[in-house]
Amino acid sequence: MSIHTGRQAEKIIFKGLPFMLSIIGGLLLLGSFFIWDDKIMPVIPGIFSESIKVPVNFYSIGSEIFSLEMDNFLIFQNFQSLPPLIFPQLSLIYGAIIWILFILGLSLVSTLKRMYFIVATGLTIFLFTFSGINGLNIGGLSSNTALIILLLGTVLPLVLISFFAVSWGLVQRFLVLLLISSLSLWGLVKNSGIENPWLWLSENVTFPAAIVTVLFLLHIGHAVISSITVLLIRLNKGTGIKIIWHLIVIFFLYFLLLVFTLLHLTGEVNIPFPTLPPLVLMLIAGFLGYGVLKLKIEQTDQYYDRPLIGKSFYWLGFAITAFTWAKADFTGNQPLFEFFNHSFIYGQIALSLLFFLYTLANFYEIINSGRDIEKVLFKPQFFAYFHMRIGAIMAMVILVIFADGVVGMQLSSFSTNISADYYYQSNRPLEAAILYENSWLQYRKNYKAKNAAAHLRFQLGNSNEAMEHLYQNFDYVPSVQSILLLSDKLHQQDKIFDAIFYLEKGLEIFPDNPYLLNNLALLYSKLNRPTDAYASLNSMKSELNVAKSNLLGLKVKHQARIEEGLEIVKDLPYQLNYLAHANRQGNFAPFVLPTQDLPENFVLKTALLRNQWSNQVISDYESDILLLDSLIGQQQMSFEERNYRETRILRTLQDNHINETLKYLNGTAATYPNSAAYYHALAAKVLAGQWDLGKASVDILVAYEKGFENFQPVHLAILYFGGKPIEAISIHQRFEVDFPEWMEWNESGKLKESPQVKFWTALGRFHEQLPEDLLVVLDQLGSETLQAEWALALMRHKLHAFDANGFKKIKDIILKQSNTGWTEASLNHWFDYVHGKQESLEASISQIFRPDLGLDRNAYWTPLVWKKLRETEDDMGRYALLQEAIQFNRDPILWILYVNQSRKVGLDNYAGTALSEMGQWLSPSQLERLQMQNYW
Repeated sequence: MSIHTGRQAEKIIFKGLPFMLSIIGGLLLLGSFFIWDDKIMPVIPGIFSESIKVPVNFYSIGSEIFSLEMDNFLIFQNFQSLPPLIFPQLSLIYGAIIWILFILGLSLVSTLKRMYFIVATGLTIFLFTFSGINGLNIGGLSSNTALIILLLGTVLPLVLISFFAVSWGLVQRFLVLLLISSLSLWGLVKNSGIENPWLWLSENVTFPAAIVTVLFLLHIGHAVISSITVLLIRLNKGTGIKIIWHLIVIFFLYFLLLVFTLLHLTGEVNIPFPTLPPLVLMLIAGFLGYGVLKLKIEQTDQYYDRPLIGKSFYWLGFAITAFTWAKADFTGNQPLFEFFNHSFIYGQIALSLLFFLYTLANFYEIINSGRDIEKVLFKPQFFAYFHMRIGAIMAMVILVIFADGVVGMQLSSFSTNISADYYYQSNRPLEAAILYENSWLQYRKNYKAKNAAAHLRFQLGNSNEAMEHLYQNFDYVPSVQSILLLSDKLHQQDKIFDAIFYLEKGLEIFPDNPYLLNNLALLYSKLNRPTDAYASLNSMKSELNVAKSNLLGLKVKHQARIEEGLEIVKDLPYQLNYLAHANRQGNFAPFVLPTQDLPENFVLKTALLRNQWSNQVISDYESDILLLDSLIGQQQMSFEERNYRETRILRTLQDNHINETLKYLNGTAATYPNSAAYYHALAAKVLAGQWDLGKASVDILVAYEKGFENFQPVHLAILYFGGKPIEAISIHQRFEVDFPEWMEWNESGKLKESPQVKFWTALGRFHEQLPEDLLVVLDQLGSETLQAEWALALMRHKLHAFDANGFKKIKDIILKQSNTGWTEASLNHWFDYVHGKQESLEASISQIFRPDLGLDRNAYWTPLVWKKLRETEDDMGRYALLQEAIQFNRDPILWILYVNQSRKVGLDNYAGTALSEMGQWLSPSQLERLQMQNYW
């Protein structure tokens, strides 16, 4: 390698690399402070839901209108403090960078003059002593063996190179030192018995790096003032203006900035004077200090022979400072961060002041002359630069005393924090908790330590100790994260008033904090203080999506008035609350959420399915049922499976798969006996909606036996006319539930006759009656409205049983009413379709019955079952179809067809059983007439 090439390599490795790392470290420091901003203690919006009843279907029977209600879910987000994050890989990267920078520094040390080399080597041994190397436990617990081996692998080669390889270049020195020292370190790690030894070393290297950082911070103590002085002197060349006044004003302003920053750090006073974060000042001083360094190298004797060495030392110190300060901020090591703040400000105040006095003492008479004073700035004759440094040290001692020696507490605390971080990242919670507790006791402005200690104590089951930590943190140095955790735990202990107290006090300390405002609003809601809750959410200036979602959810929950034209926010919790609001109002939402690509969170998943399918369904039925069956089949908590089962009931109901809905309701009631009352009450309304009062009344009584108490007037009407009048009166008396207004009794206790009573009396046996009996009822009803409703029911449930004459009578009554939605053409089309004269339905009718979803999915839509039966050619297929239908529907024609089909396939005993059962609601003459008729 030529000399020129070697020099270039030295510049790249010893100047270019440290400079590049300084730039990267500075950017990381700025990013950590301004962007990361304490995210090491994460606060995230936790998800929980509250259910509300929404109507999923409305039924009108006579003058009674009732809804079928199911649960929808309102999504609320409360901010929660999680345990501090861990980044072991980043710790390892930091450790590797510091190690490489340190080896570069050792390579430079080997070139120093004799006395300075001895001092630097002593400092190296000192730094290694505090590197935590003995924590590897080589040769015994905290034995010095590891330190001795490391010194042999680093200091010994350093000494040998310095004395016996004087001719070696810097690159050669670096490669040899890197190889030998790294092998020594690798050997120590391989023979260590502790857990994660590399992580231990990476964390503990922070301490010696912090010492180097402090030395660098002191080195640039007057960099800003000295740089400004040089700049003013150069600008004044050939001009001769009185720059002394400029210098005094600039120094005075900068000195005030430093003083007020110090007062801000110590918390002594809060003066409305602008300050800058010390780390920003450090970066400015660091880059300005490089120019000052070059002047020093030119003007004074140095402890090295080549300027490159001094410049390399400078950028190495800058890089170590930037990365270590960034690590302190990123990992939440507040004592270390504050230690750097104080050390930097002390150095700036003391050295800037002394340098200013040094400049005035030596150059006051000639500073305005316009000469090249900067060339002799560090060669004074009166007040020596060395004496200036001694004075600065004395000034720093005064500042340390002024601040009550807080740097000593910070030093001890950040060292403990480093060990605690190692144990925390190694998943050893007890050791980590103890060390974090000790760290907080040593220095109270230590947010992460107290928060982590509380989380770890909760994790270990020591709730009392954890709560004590949170109380102490609030009393001394509160943080938003710990206030959130404290209020959350108090809420879990049902101490809601205490939780509100700490949140309100927290807002006095951290005004307008969105996390505190949001959680406070949710607790206000629990105490039925919706107005205060709305005000808190409206005060939030950030986290606006959460605020909007929670505000909408609370307004729906408390049934507050919600303005028209709600904003549509592309935020899932907000959209789910919007759907719940729309469903309660009975409106369609202006958007449809996809139900195939579901979120992982159970609360969001079940709310999405339930709320969306309560609003509108556009997805394929079979795919949806497969999805739900797969969710139900997963290993999960009982309440999760139950939610999915209820959602499946809703999905089948929305497409009128009534057979499947009723079977699944019965199955779910059997699976969850404690909730059976709810499911049987739900089934009763479904059956009543299909005009089957007999079966509906049976389900109401089963629900009553299982503990159902939420009776409504319509329940009593269903029971009374469904064949259970005594039970209806008993429930009326026990629960003081009124009968519908149209049900009135005379003095003798008999129900007064009225069109509604006639209607409901006939309705009690609607499905069991023969066609001619149904037409008789149609003639006897004394109300055109009720006649039209009865006729429409015949069109929906009984059209298969009527010939053209019967159909004409029904059609004429329907057409008398203008609000039925049916035209004569559509009625004729429907009749022809049922009786096989049309192959497809027109769009208006198809929209009602959706035959494409299955003709036999609702056994109570007997005309469609009839059509399906006519289209089925297989005898066993017909038998299965009829056997399914008669489980629900007591239509006499269906039953007699089942009797005939059973005989046809050789199941005469089933036919006999069916005939015997039909005798319960048909007279012998009616049965005989049915068997004699041919329905094909």
